[in-house]
Amino acid sequence: MRYNFGCLIGNGMKLLSKTRYNITLENLKNAFPENSLGWIKDKANKSYHNLGIVLAEVLALKNLTGKDIENYINYKNLNLIKDVYSRGKGVILLSAHYGNWEFLAYSCGLFTKLPVLIVVKPQQNVYSDKILNEYRTKAGNKVISMYQAARALVNNIRGGGMVAMLVDQSATQDKDIYVDFFGRKAATYKSPAEIALKFNIPIIMGFAVRNPNRTYNVDLIELKHDDLKYSEEGIKELTERHVKILEDMIREKPELWAWQHKRWKHS
Repeated sequence: MRYNFGCLIGNGMKLLSKTRYNITLENLKNAFPENSLGWIKDKANKSYHNLGIVLAEVLALKNLTGKDIENYINYKNLNLIKDVYSRGKGVILLSAHYGNWEFLAYSCGLFTKLPVLIVVKPQQNVYSDKILNEYRTKAGNKVISMYQAARALVNNIRGGGMVAMLVDQSATQDKDIYVDFFGRKAATYKSPAEIALKFNIPIIMGFAVRNPNRTYNVDLIELKHDDLKYSEEGIKELTERHVKILEDMIREKPELWAWQHKRWKHS
């Protein structure tokens, strides 16, 4: 029922803004130039469905028990987080607006019993932002605005904590770095790689991939960077590595990524 309701919400989102829908189509065309217009439109529609499904499932969080979440999401290797965390260096958790990223962050804190500081972009509507953050922190996680995160984020990680970030949105035009993403240069936040290399912090990436039966699988990987130095070259290389992992995931199931964002607005 949540899945079907989410698809209806997604259809409504698509109708609300023709401009945003055209951005979605244009992004898909540029990323998959070899595919037909019918394929492009199908993936665009399903991408909107995914956004609606995420919203429907997040709104249900207040009524879902820990057991419900356990039935919803299956981690293939959850112990990786505990093992890396036990090193005492802190952990950077990276993901993207792919599948259900909200469930991913929520379940990580719930299952590991380790508090996660989630870097979020505040909603324009103060009321909806408050409600969403209440759901996000129900299992013990904390949230911090991306506009106020720098010092708190570093302090948390250096103190042995865990920080979760979504790294797939367009970064600043002149302060961050440009890396290849679907064959085009895209402005990308350099802070995850910069912090990881400067303080020798391990990075774990994961994505909540939806199954045909509406549940999710998560396969975590540690992004190795012990061969890189804290330098501009090292930061760019590490950024390229996590962007490549994301691109590979999107190519597997394009409909699970949020194509509505102006990811290539800076070039």
